[in-house]
Amino acid sequence: MKNISLIMILFLSSFVFCCQKGEQGEVGPVGATGTKGANGDKGEIGISDSKGMKISAWSTVKAVDWVSLNTTSFNVGFTLPSLTSEVVKKGNVFFFMQPVGTNIVYPLPYSQSTGTKFYGRLINDSNGPSIDIIYSIIPFLGGAKLTTDYKFRLVIVPAGARISAKVDWQNYESVKKYLNLND
Repeated sequence: MKNISLIMILFLSSFVFCCQKGEQGEVGPVGATGTKGANGDKGEIGISDSKGMKISAWSTVKAVDWVSLNTTSFNVGFTLPSLTSEVVKKGNVFFFMQPVGTNIVYPLPYSQSTGTKFYGRLINDSNGPSIDIIYSIIPFLGGAKLTTDYKFRLVIVPAGARISAKVDWQNYESVKKYLNLND
């Protein structure tokens, strides 16, 4: 029994001494640069608050980001944490669009003389509330798939928010002034 205890003590002692940490070694050479990773998912649109309304940051949609619904309709979808089922049912969401590189802002829905139409749509399904921006083209009027990037901004107005009667929601300059927006 003493032999077993002695062997056990020797074994444990050697185990403890063998597993002690040594001195820090020198830093090795820098390795080769790895390949670039895939692009991550598009983040949520930033939201600010003014007068009880939620205002999204301008979000750029590149011409290549539009998803084809059919040969003449295309969409891009957004989710916003401030967009609740309650807002979809009882509030309002105002959509604004700006071609990149211009100072002109259009309210949606908007139609161009070439037969291209833009509009926003609120969706409230089992996945929760979301937004689709859709454009459609009428080829025989000259409508064609977009080659221009556009920016979009949303103003979410909950049912209880107070709105001044002086605001023209179809005129972005009026909305911008009322909500003190700095573009």
